[in-house]
Amino acid sequence: MKAEIIAIGSELLLGQIIDTNSAFIAKRLAENGIEMVQTKTVGDDLSRIEEAIRNSINRSPIVITTGGIGPTEDDLTREAIANVSQRPLTFQPHLMEQIEAIIKRRGFRVAPNNRKQAYIPEGSIPIENPKGTAPGFIVEGPTWVTLTVPGVPSEMEYLMENVVIPYLRKRFQLAKQVIRYKVLRACGVGESALGLQIEDLMKEGRNPSVGTLAAIGDIRVRIAAKAEDSREADRLISETEQEIRKRLSTLIYGVDQETLQGNTLRMLEESGITLSVVETFTGGIVSQKMTATGSPSFVQGIVLPTPVSQRKFLGIPEKEFDLFVQDPGKTALSLAERVRTTTGTDFGLALVGRITEEHARGEFKIVACSALSTPEGTDQQEAPLGGEPQMVRERFSIVAIDFLRKFLLKENS
Repeated sequence: MKAEIIAIGSELLLGQIIDTNSAFIAKRLAENGIEMVQTKTVGDDLSRIEEAIRNSINRSPIVITTGGIGPTEDDLTREAIANVSQRPLTFQPHLMEQIEAIIKRRGFRVAPNNRKQAYIPEGSIPIENPKGTAPGFIVEGPTWVTLTVPGVPSEMEYLMENVVIPYLRKRFQLAKQVIRYKVLRACGVGESALGLQIEDLMKEGRNPSVGTLAAIGDIRVRIAAKAEDSREADRLISETEQEIRKRLSTLIYGVDQETLQGNTLRMLEESGITLSVVETFTGGIVSQKMTATGSPSFVQGIVLPTPVSQRKFLGIPEKEFDLFVQDPGKTALSLAERVRTTTGTDFGLALVGRITEEHARGEFKIVACSALSTPEGTDQQEAPLGGEPQMVRERFSIVAIDFLRKFLLKENS
């Protein structure tokens, strides 16, 4: 069973309000075995709302609209659905009584335009709204159904739970199917390269279905299973997860909402290891990420953005330092050792980036050097990175944390 969501309101398009309604609705539909195929945001324009509704009912049997059923002139969802379904709006006295009662209970006077909210398409099923003054309604077409709920999140959520979901479960006999999700998080490789390793698992029509979503330095592998109950869905997800982990191995650093830095510091905690970090290029991004975890294993972060600050921290004479910094790998190793001994931590991690090529359009390439100092010795890696400055810094921070994570995995294997 497929469904679409249409979020209505110009305030959504202008960025004045973030659309959390579509996410909530999509999650509740998925939990009841309904597959989301599209969401759409439309402004307060009658013709565009009508077009969106008409396109959706031609594609999907279930269409849920949220917003646009208030009392003002720019609330046009009622008119749009009435026009598309060719059912005139009709006044419902019992809805008006409920609206008046709510307004008076809140200490306000009923305004003439509140009467507008008691109109719904002829023959539709009213969705009474005890939480607010905007009743919804259900229009049943020959091959589709539209369900209209308010845009106010608290009202929408109440009506979804108490009216919309029960209606859909009964109408489409959904009691015996659920959809469950799990997300594996990976880094250290591009989305295209990762996709090649699991492309057979991503073919359309598989259950569970597998898809990827990439952000800077982070790839999410989504596994979605349909089944008659949660236990069977979890079993299907587990089988696919095991196969993906077998192929991707250490590229996977966590699941669902886990973070790279959180899991890396958890590994340090489990081994009783403390860490300090020194950053010359990333401006404290790694330190910020690690501080946000609240882990006691992260003891101190030091930012050394200039050659002068780096030289003073290392205690090297100026002439010697000028030659020293020509080798970013050597600089990173020295900084890692220095920060470890200075702060008294078990591990010292250093990030050094040397710009190798600048571009007029505001992009550059760097040699990104990560170095780790431990009581047993040192380790390091170099990686070429390029792009806009902030993106490069963010990617470098992820590369460095992942370098530490993989070092710990190797040590614990």
